[in-house]
Amino acid sequence: MSVLGTKLPRQFRILRIALILQLLLGLYGETAAQLNQGSYPDWATRWPADEQYDRDCGPLWNQSQYGPFDYRLTKAGDRELVEGAHFTYEYSAYLKGDKVSARPNIRLPPASGFSYTLWAFPNQPQALAAMEDLGIRHKTEKPPGAKMRVHCYFQRAVRYTPDDPDVRAIYGYYYARRGNANAAKIQFEKANEFDIGKSTTSVYQAFGYIEIKEFEKALEAAKMAYSRGYSLPGLKYRLEKAGKWKD
Repeated sequence: MSVLGTKLPRQFRILRIALILQLLLGLYGETAAQLNQGSYPDWATRWPADEQYDRDCGPLWNQSQYGPFDYRLTKAGDRELVEGAHFTYEYSAYLKGDKVSARPNIRLPPASGFSYTLWAFPNQPQALAAMEDLGIRHKTEKPPGAKMRVHCYFQRAVRYTPDDPDVRAIYGYYYARRGNANAAKIQFEKANEFDIGKSTTSVYQAFGYIEIKEFEKALEAAKMAYSRGYSLPGLKYRLEKAGKWKD
């Protein structure tokens, strides 16, 4: 009987399976989920020394949960894995102002889905901005369905992706809408440090500067946003209404 026809001892069968898996990883690369396995990663404890992190915001990483991953670097399949199950229906409900999503069999508040999405992708800009807005709508730092305070989602985002300009701009907008002009300007300045030319960054800076009544900077950011492809008229209208728009 040939070697292929014999029954290998258990330890050799395990070794063979391990070798096959290693070969497959070498051929197809590691998925985001596989990269998340293992011991507590070094980046999970990093935090810019000059920025606040509140203890009640909890850990950045938990081995039993999916993520976190940098949304900017995540492949479409990994995004869909999370967003298809926890974001799409919830975001639609949020835009409509519905109290719960229309997701079949799981009708939960939009913030519940945003919470899961932001655990997996702390810098998912739509979920981050929507969570900020829900805090305003419900006049609370913990809107229905949220797993932690709105501020915690921003702290986690900055902790994981401190160089993401969209995170910085939305964080500044968060502060601006809550009357903390100094903290807002710090975040807007950081957004400028990491700016890569996206309209989203300039849009949130513009709206934020309007909130704190720094209209010259708001106009500058608005002009930048429109030059980068932003097309909605609401930003220009806000500045025109304040008598600050200049062609």
